[in-house]
Amino acid sequence: MNSPSYSCAICAAIIGHSPEHDNSADSEGEDTPFRAASAYKSWTKEAQYQFSKALPMAIAGSIRSWTSILELRALGHVGYKPLAGRSLALLIVNVTGYPIMYGLGGALESLCSQAFTNPQRNKRVGVYVQHSLWVFLIVNIFITVLWLNPGVVFRMLAKTDSEVIEYAKTYLVFECIYFPCVIVQTCLKRFILAQGLMRPTIWFELSGLIAMFVSLQLLVPSSGAGLGFIGVPLSATIAYIAVLVANILYICYWPCRAEWGAFTMAGFKRTTHLIISLGVPCGVSGIASYGFADLATIAVAALGPESLAIQAVLNSSKSAISRTGSYLGMVISNRVGNLIGARKPIRAFLSAKVSITVTCFACSLLALAMLLFQKTIAAFITKDELLISGLLPLLPLLVLVVVLDMISNVLTGVLRGQGRQGVAAIIRVISLYVIALPLAYALAFYLDLGLYGMWAGLSFGFVLITMAEGWLVFASDWSGEVERSIQRINGPKSTLVAVNSHYDETAPLIQGSHSNPERMC
Repeated sequence: MNSPSYSCAICAAIIGHSPEHDNSADSEGEDTPFRAASAYKSWTKEAQYQFSKALPMAIAGSIRSWTSILELRALGHVGYKPLAGRSLALLIVNVTGYPIMYGLGGALESLCSQAFTNPQRNKRVGVYVQHSLWVFLIVNIFITVLWLNPGVVFRMLAKTDSEVIEYAKTYLVFECIYFPCVIVQTCLKRFILAQGLMRPTIWFELSGLIAMFVSLQLLVPSSGAGLGFIGVPLSATIAYIAVLVANILYICYWPCRAEWGAFTMAGFKRTTHLIISLGVPCGVSGIASYGFADLATIAVAALGPESLAIQAVLNSSKSAISRTGSYLGMVISNRVGNLIGARKPIRAFLSAKVSITVTCFACSLLALAMLLFQKTIAAFITKDELLISGLLPLLPLLVLVVVLDMISNVLTGVLRGQGRQGVAAIIRVISLYVIALPLAYALAFYLDLGLYGMWAGLSFGFVLITMAEGWLVFASDWSGEVERSIQRINGPKSTLVAVNSHYDETAPLIQGSHSNPERMC
């Protein structure tokens, strides 16, 4: 149902023209200054809105990053072998566990955000989350069995220090405890974010940071009542439980619980199909992004525990810093999804453009700061001079990867908001595994560049991802995405109606539903 009016609307969006001004006044022939003023007003209005939502999420992402950094720093001060053990444990978790988190989270971002603003209000947001949790409970059985019996994977690492492997096994035991907390909190967070509620995330993550800091101070020091190494994963467990509890309490005692609806298994089969079709590509994207570094970890394991420890620092630092980008990706994903669900394709495209522009500017400042304070960053993570000397030459590449990863997170967020996770997954697999991986191994082993070659290859892969996803976003058929959203949420027999409705486009996110004030949280 792509009519000529839609083509004109999309062209107007490219120059920043607001849908509020797509009326008869335009057909009468407005002069250029008026159009410029209208475009400027649309951009500034959208930028202000996104800033009000992105700032809390950026703060929350930074807090979450500091939680990870505290854990990393505690291990760095315990010794390089515990740090290397954590790296091996993360190898298994990233490949077999976290794709589940990315899959469920990505699927819920598309489904919940579009369902929340869908005119046919039927509290599908809570139902989607409930069914996602049931799917996870089933899958988690197999994950737990694997993590408690990791011998198959560790036998592949014959040259790895046996003490490092024991540290890794210990970490996996604790992962079995707190990983379910991470997944449940991920699903509950999407329930809240779909309603445009970003600020509570700050308090959730702050509770985890405080719990991590206090636990590390009490449990890690080897003197007194401290437990040494074992205190670090125990502190992480306490922190993730604290975040989950804070999330549950918020949903239980704030009006946003109205979207939860009754516990029901009705429509579970169809919801599961949607979760799988949207979630599998997100999981593949997660494996593609994090699995690349994990493959490097397998190779680096043969170089000795010192190199493995450096790789652990690089991986953990990338994950910690880039997490802010993933949080910003959630903001734009929910924003685009809300606008598509409300049948506002022009505003959805404008929202994407504003978010990408602001992210590129912010990443430039981040890169400058990281390059200026390289030595300070390395010294903060560890006091081991051997690790510091190995880290410094690699930090510029880390900066490049982090910046590109943050920008690509926002681009992927736009695609998730549209429900196009599949194409994003294809891009990541081709860029990282077909192109970047062979390049990285050639640089690392054939040219003897070691870790530097690995990260140079990873950098090139993210360059390709950013360019390809950027092209996809700007070449999108936004009115077509609205049609697909209606069929996805309301059923395959739904027809497109009221795409150019007269709803206030910002109302679902800024003010909640006018028809139900109790939904304002």
